[in-house]
Amino acid sequence: MTEADSAFILHRRPYRETSLLVELFTRGSGRVGVIARGARKPRKGATPMEPFRPLQATWTGRGDLRTLRTAEPEGTAVIAAGEALYLGFYVNELLLRLCPRFDPYPRVFNAYTATLAALAAGEREAALRRFETGLLRELGLAPEWERCAGCGAAVTAEAACDWEAERGPLCPACAPAPGRVPGRVLLYLARGGEGDAEVRRRARDLMRAVLAPHLGPRPLESRTLLRSARQHRPGGSL
Repeated sequence: MTEADSAFILHRRPYRETSLLVELFTRGSGRVGVIARGARKPRKGATPMEPFRPLQATWTGRGDLRTLRTAEPEGTAVIAAGEALYLGFYVNELLLRLCPRFDPYPRVFNAYTATLAALAAGEREAALRRFETGLLRELGLAPEWERCAGCGAAVTAEAACDWEAERGPLCPACAPAPGRVPGRVLLYLARGGEGDAEVRRRARDLMRAVLAPHLGPRPLESRTLLRSARQHRPGGSL
């Protein structure tokens, strides 16, 4: 049976002499691994197998790895160069690490397309935080940002909370240690919106801590690439 879906390429690597192993992220089937036969030596006029270009893809087969039949463009690459490229690789790497194959997440797909557009338009940290929090929510991994994990009290912008990796925020009454996370940082992650430089920095650091147990010990390659790029040009951080 041939399946068809809107898709983006998350990752690709050589396979045998002329083919590629490609990880697709699709609207209806989630993450799909395919063999793109002959893609390393494409025919003239064939669609480039590159990330961030919306595609209509078809594939066949069974098992964990399918065979790509067609990949027709549905537009030009959303991101083509610059710092946004590295940040897009980070978003791709989150999907590769956190989303199992063949589990559909249509809301995540919609959020992914919106995030690529925001990155291309110059929005950086707020777009990444929105995507991270939304992805964790859809996967059932998100903490309760706006309520104490101990007593259920609402987090307020003025109070600092302690943070426990297994539970989430703890209000001053429930915290075994002095508050380390300002309430305004938790509300920023819960609701988005505007945040000053300090809130954005603290939100980034907290999100790293929240994601770390789910990503495992292997470093993210996208962070290594971004650090290398920033040696030549300052920019945002992940």
